[in-house]
Amino acid sequence: LKIYNSDWTLAYEGDMGIRGRGNSTWSYPKKPYAIKLDSKAEILGMPKHKRWVLLANWLDSTLLRNCCSFELASRSGLVYTPRGQFVEVFINGEHNGNYFLCEQIKVDKNRVNVDEHDPDVVDGGYLFELDSYYDEAFKFKSSVRKLPYMFKDPDEDITDAQFEFVQNYVNTLEAALYDDERFAAGEYRNYMDVESFADWWLVMELTGIWEPNHPKSSYMHKNSGGKLVMGPVWDFDWETYMPSYASQYRISTALYYERLLQDPYFVSVVKQRWSQYKENFRTLPDFIQQKADEIRSSESFNYAMWPVTSNVNKDINLSFDSAVERMIQGYNQKFNWLDSAIGKL
Repeated sequence: LKIYNSDWTLAYEGDMGIRGRGNSTWSYPKKPYAIKLDSKAEILGMPKHKRWVLLANWLDSTLLRNCCSFELASRSGLVYTPRGQFVEVFINGEHNGNYFLCEQIKVDKNRVNVDEHDPDVVDGGYLFELDSYYDEAFKFKSSVRKLPYMFKDPDEDITDAQFEFVQNYVNTLEAALYDDERFAAGEYRNYMDVESFADWWLVMELTGIWEPNHPKSSYMHKNSGGKLVMGPVWDFDWETYMPSYASQYRISTALYYERLLQDPYFVSVVKQRWSQYKENFRTLPDFIQQKADEIRSSESFNYAMWPVTSNVNKDINLSFDSAVERMIQGYNQKFNWLDSAIGKL
């Protein structure tokens, strides 16, 4: 692997392993990849790690949805959001187009900062993905909501005691949420980091994403002795920033949110976090336009190689600039609607 800066100075050189990645995205013409370096390295100003991802963004006519959604999440109170940079990818000497080189969601002091796996520690650090593909080795369905919890880290050598601890923890949380008396007493808050759940919900609603309803690509983590924390965010290339969905909630019934939004305390946290971060959120369109200007030439080369034939974002008949303008319009409309809707919760 060689990585060059825009002035052709060498930014990184080293050996790597590379493989295809993704579920549905691997079936698309332009393929996404996962990279594993032989040793940890800082890449394009991002903290050292071995594992990185090349997102193809084939569904996205703007190429911007993942990048800008990560930027949005980084402006919230979520403790970690993947960082990334746009790159031109060459494979075996052949230009393969525009990709977003970003951090893979992993446990690390600079990523999801929970304790490393220790088979002797039951209440240790864990990273979970809730996803309807339900295809990891260690997994369970929660007792009340039947949500598909999968262990992402650790993903092997999980002891029976650790598995049972996590399953019991989640089931205890759900019991506290869905028993009316315990819910009214706010008992669930002993198991859930409420602020992270509020911040994650705000980011998801602002982008207009639907994926958590399946659920797909929904991450949670828990540190030793700590509560269940929502995040990080991931996967925004499908039906996001859509003007047609700008005047409605998109994930108010996903995961635990239908129940959480019935609690005046949780609603008060949502309102407080919205008030705290909304000015950060308001100027995202400036960032979207800045990134569009940066990749405009790259996008034209990329589109010639990989024309978008799926219209999930309803913009394949638009020019790049018109698609970006529509994305900004959809975001602004959703921001204004959500600002009013949160005030009425």
